Amino acid sequence: MRNFQYYSPTKVIFGRGQFACLGKNARNFGKRALLIEIEGPLKELGVFQQAIDSMEAEGMTVFELGGVTANPHLTVVDEGIKLAKEKNVDVIVAVGGGSSIDTAKAISLGAVSDVDIWDYFNGSQQATEKKPIVAVSTISASGSEMSCHCILTNDRSADKSEWKKWALHDELLFPEIAIVDAELVKTVPKRLTAAGMADINSHVLEGYFDDQVTNNDLGDYLAESVVKTILENDRVLDQLDDIEARENISWAATLAMNGLADCGRDMKGFPCHWIQHAIGAMTNSSHGEGLAVIEPAWLNNELKKDSKKFIRFNQNVLELEREDGLSDEEYAEAGIDHLRKTYDAWGLPSTLRELGVTKEMIPKIIEEIMNNNEAYEFDPTDIQVTLESCY
Repeated sequence: MRNFQYYSPTKVIFGRGQFACLGKNARNFGKRALLIEIEGPLKELGVFQQAIDSMEAEGMTVFELGGVTANPHLTVVDEGIKLAKEKNVDVIVAVGGGSSIDTAKAISLGAVSDVDIWDYFNGSQQATEKKPIVAVSTISASGSEMSCHCILTNDRSADKSEWKKWALHDELLFPEIAIVDAELVKTVPKRLTAAGMADINSHVLEGYFDDQVTNNDLGDYLAESVVKTILENDRVLDQLDDIEARENISWAATLAMNGLADCGRDMKGFPCHWIQHAIGAMTNSSHGEGLAVIEPAWLNNELKKDSKKFIRFNQNVLELEREDGLSDEEYAEAGIDHLRKTYDAWGLPSTLRELGVTKEMIPKIIEEIMNNNEAYEFDPTDIQVTLESCY
């Protein structure tokens, strides 16, 4: 096990009906809130109005920022920073999934600084302070409600081929409060639910497999438990209002990205995520659906290093019977194929073409990945093999 430091300052409020305590908790940070709203059905369902009512009942003044989309855009963050400064808000409140929460995180930094927010993402500036963040999760996926990560697409260029989807990792980005209420999640449709489940799996599997540490049983068991919980609760895709399954998946999503399962690992980065970010910036395709395509293909590359972890995963998580005569590599490949077929059964795409990727895009995607500001050391040949194998 490697040496590590673990820090998680977020207070999690978990359970059915806990959304009602939003106002009480947000009021601890001041009287003026900026509410970040994701596009989609939440407005029609009255969720944002409930948030406003809860805060106003505590004597707060609420300002609203709409227009947040999947693969959140930097131009919306720019608008939010301007609004936060004009209204002198005390706290940034996000209601939604990773897109709205990441938008809130970026605004929280920009609201107290005159630095161009993208300079934090490209590494030319270091943030030193922020506004407090309260995150209300309405989809089980990113785990952004309890993480120090923020993903944004820089859409300032009129040329979409120049857009960049980059990540920022900073302790300041941990929300102060995370409210995880499965009652808010049960209206999420099947395809988005499935995409979120693939995202959750990828958050722990990328570190689990891309790791040469052999004596980190607790970390491995934590990662395996997250994935096993997702697989054992996939009945939710046929019973969307199964609140118990929703609760298990919601908590798995939060734990998958709060860093616990990565303690003691080499933790070089999130290769599947960085590949998807380049694809997502160019196609605006779903993050979770992209990972469902990329992850099995990338795992075939990881298998070249060592099959031991794959054998453990097949036994502990998939409980996959090993047929007589199968070599270690063949048994490992059977597990990867099982995972791919599981995503297919969930109704997720299995090829890059379904995400809108063309053959002509692949060199540009590889270029963007290699020029990303992330620390993961990619081999461009591995990227090309991965992309071509799932095209």
